[in-house]
Amino acid sequence: MIVQDFIAIGVQPKNNGTQQKVRCPNCKAIGKENWKDECLSINLSDGLYNCHKCSWSGTVAKTQKEETVYQTPKRTNITKLNTQGLDFFVKRGITQEVIKTNKIHSTKQGDAVVFPYLENGKLVNYKTRFLDRKDFRQAKDAKPMMFNYDRISSAKEIIICEGEIDAMSFEVAGFEYHTSVNQGAPNENDKNIDGKLECIGNCYDAFEQAELIYIAVDNDPNGRRLQKELIKRFGFEKCKLIDFGDCKDANEYLQKHGADKLAELKATATDVKVEGIFDVSDVRESMLDSFRNGKRRGTTTYFPQIDEAWTHRSGEVTVWTGYENEGKSTLLNQLLLIKAVMEGDKTVFFTPENFPLDDFYDELSEMFLGKSVDSHYSNCATEDEYKEALDFCQGKFYAIYPKEDFKLDSIFDRTRYLVRRKGISHLVIDPYNTIEHLQRSNEREELYISRFMATLKRFAIENDISIHLVAHQNSAKVDLKTGNFYQPWSANIKGGAVFAQKADNVCFVQRPNIKTDRKDTSVLFGSLKVKKQRLVGIPQNIEGMVYLRNKARYFFNGFNPLNDASTDNMPNIPLGNPQIAFDSPDEAKKVFDDLGEDDDGLAF
Repeated sequence: MIVQDFIAIGVQPKNNGTQQKVRCPNCKAIGKENWKDECLSINLSDGLYNCHKCSWSGTVAKTQKEETVYQTPKRTNITKLNTQGLDFFVKRGITQEVIKTNKIHSTKQGDAVVFPYLENGKLVNYKTRFLDRKDFRQAKDAKPMMFNYDRISSAKEIIICEGEIDAMSFEVAGFEYHTSVNQGAPNENDKNIDGKLECIGNCYDAFEQAELIYIAVDNDPNGRRLQKELIKRFGFEKCKLIDFGDCKDANEYLQKHGADKLAELKATATDVKVEGIFDVSDVRESMLDSFRNGKRRGTTTYFPQIDEAWTHRSGEVTVWTGYENEGKSTLLNQLLLIKAVMEGDKTVFFTPENFPLDDFYDELSEMFLGKSVDSHYSNCATEDEYKEALDFCQGKFYAIYPKEDFKLDSIFDRTRYLVRRKGISHLVIDPYNTIEHLQRSNEREELYISRFMATLKRFAIENDISIHLVAHQNSAKVDLKTGNFYQPWSANIKGGAVFAQKADNVCFVQRPNIKTDRKDTSVLFGSLKVKKQRLVGIPQNIEGMVYLRNKARYFFNGFNPLNDASTDNMPNIPLGNPQIAFDSPDEAKKVFDDLGEDDDGLAF
């Protein structure tokens, strides 16, 4: 059983010996040099594994809570393909030989065809498609799988489609290593697609070992959404794209142009462009989609007040700044937790200051519950509530702590792996000064930071994620008029104003009255820079927020999205007014003029 568990995660034991060293699938996935080295130690007794090269480690011994139990589908309603079912396929250009090799059946009622999903020759799922309408059903509680898995599991080239009939169309054209996602393409507007694409994770070993993957999805917005996600999961370097031109999908192309022409599409499939040379044709379809359906705007924080100043947007780098211990990390983590609750977003954290992990996940759990998880306090959650919070965090929040070093490449290797295997949406680096920086000899600090920020931006775009970088302010200075600290500003970030110049957005969090009243829990949030203001928000300060320690949550006039996960009940609260941290706008303008910053989205 342990051997099968190792095989399930891509590890191939050599024999039945307890202690072994084998190849590490994670080294290959993240592009490590000499990935064929036998650097992964495994133990067939306790299920532990550890890679001495990439630090991939864990156990395949699962608890009952963690393991998903799938149901084996019953065959009571499946019978030999009937005449009506045969006609259904023949009219669509699918030959009897292809029908037979894919083991297509009928329901006993005769009103639907049955596509079997096999794993090692055993039926683990099936899908029915009614003959008189486009109505699909799957076996209840069965394992989500890729169609035709047994044949693609060792294939070096794979064609992946949206549906079984499209996949079978390629077999008519002479290509038997075809497959399809079991639930079709996600809707272009779906916020969470992990459930719909669970079949990929369950069959990832097939795609991992393949050398080339042809993506042949439908020629429509949903298909393009799926295409983008597949490239993200498999990596652009092993993907080719098939374009059906004037047809919607493979089966329509087969019926209209014939098997030979469909085979030619595979031969003329194009690479995913990554060389940095573009023209209008590269973005034409996405531009027309956004013209018809609206631009890709930042997505809500679920605080309408904060949305005025800043919203989430993938492909962007946001710097979060503020004075030490005033809540910048706490607010950021809460906004990402809200995104996980509302939309299923997944986040990976590089945050060495928050280790050990017990404390890190405790903080998230307290935010999730709105209660303490420390029995020392009267509002402590019950054990069942604590378990509920931990179950929610499982698979939503990942932490990375490379053993060999804290270099940016090590962080990126693990993040890239999680993007492809888990579909994460956000990377948090908290704080900047915990990274092992590689500043060149004689390189000025501002030039290094510029290069560092450009590297973050590129990684965010290439992997379609948002990156959040936490950077401290220099020592706080007291405003003699109020007795409190000045508001944080871009030029005061440790390392200089180049952070603001290179970031897409700069946000700050401050407890404005902490100097004169440490018990005051009011919070000031602001965006100092928003590069794409029409899509993300307008630089401004947002007042009226407080942090309640006993609930570990932020509130505007008693409202927090986690208190009521229904966005229909969100109150219409007046928004805060823009504030300025200087004595006058002219004074503020002079500061930024001296920094050489032009009209690039800064607040002043």
